[in-house]
Amino acid sequence: MPIPSEQQSLRHLYPRVAVLSTQHDGVAEQVSRALCSKFRLDAQTVDSLDPIDQAMFVREAEAVVTIGIPGGASEQLAGVREAIAQAIPVLALDGSWNGSDPLPAGVSFAIDPAQGPEHLATALHALISRQKEVARLQGETVDAMRFSGSLRHEISAMQGELQLAASVQREFLPRSLPTVVGVHSAALWHPASYVSGDIYAVIRIDEHHLGFFVTDAVGHGVPAALLTLVISRTLQTKEILDTGYRILDPDESLSRVNADMMTRVGRTTRFATAVYAVLDTRTFELKISSAGHPPMIRLARDGTMEHVKVDGGLLGVFAEEVFTQKSIELGEGEKLLFYTDGFEQAFPEEGHDPAAPRLPNRRHFDVFREFASDPSPDAFIAHIEERLSEESEDFPQIDDLTLLCVSRMRPE
Repeated sequence: MPIPSEQQSLRHLYPRVAVLSTQHDGVAEQVSRALCSKFRLDAQTVDSLDPIDQAMFVREAEAVVTIGIPGGASEQLAGVREAIAQAIPVLALDGSWNGSDPLPAGVSFAIDPAQGPEHLATALHALISRQKEVARLQGETVDAMRFSGSLRHEISAMQGELQLAASVQREFLPRSLPTVVGVHSAALWHPASYVSGDIYAVIRIDEHHLGFFVTDAVGHGVPAALLTLVISRTLQTKEILDTGYRILDPDESLSRVNADMMTRVGRTTRFATAVYAVLDTRTFELKISSAGHPPMIRLARDGTMEHVKVDGGLLGVFAEEVFTQKSIELGEGEKLLFYTDGFEQAFPEEGHDPAAPRLPNRRHFDVFREFASDPSPDAFIAHIEERLSEESEDFPQIDDLTLLCVSRMRPE
């Protein structure tokens, strides 16, 4: 009888230990008796060699003792495999193990029987005590895996939605830019992520007027992207009258956009910068108005650069904001550059540490000058794209980038 009769009433309080052996030499039974009589362990020998019987018995144990290092004996390995599957600690009694040879997977460690039953019992109690923590960690691991699986599903769904949002936003961009004799344009549009807080438009208002619009919502991601779409759809370029229409000046167009944004102000206030210009293709007079946007650049073929500053506050801040207007004449061969503030960090200073914060600078002006002599807006934009690609190898893009280039081409 493994447990003395006077202790049978306490049997359910003792940790159960399964003793496995493929030998019928009585060693397993001796080990069981020693563990039961002195060390408050419910040790029982697994007599059956049937793999199913071993697995069922081991499943109810808190620790397993094997006589000898588990090897190729399939009968014994069945119980060990079950212990490993259930995260039940396995301890091997073997005098031939030298301590340096690797143990089979799942075997916690081996003990020389010559060290006595006290050493074996101490090791078993330590392993069994550890099992509570192991079980807790297993539970947390299962919960974490379940949570991570759910999280992966959510992330995958979000990525799909963002990709769809990016596709929808691209549909709002011009598929091709309208051309008028003597005036060509090209654009660069680079979101920092899936969607962009920038958007642009080149609008053919009538046969003699082109409108150029760039807006940059304050912030990033989907909220900024949605705001730019609202603004671009709110922009009015002309007013329909009973006898025809009236082309709106840029300052009036921005005032109407601002008024519309103020009617939409809710708990979360959204701001945006914008620049809008109207070009008369007969006289090449350009009227321009700005809402807190970086100044438009006039770029001559020799690299001479002029910043056209026009006063005006951000869209969506003050309902009574007054937007001013400036008129210039677009010279032959001259380029007009409408851009967003992402370019202030697009080209880091020479020797800049990629790990360091990227501060605003003026290097983009040098890059613009470098390609001032390009014969067309398409060539100019292509060169800027190339330079941005070179920079992105070491410095990932951190802000949305938009650049619209308009040029008065020389007659052929």
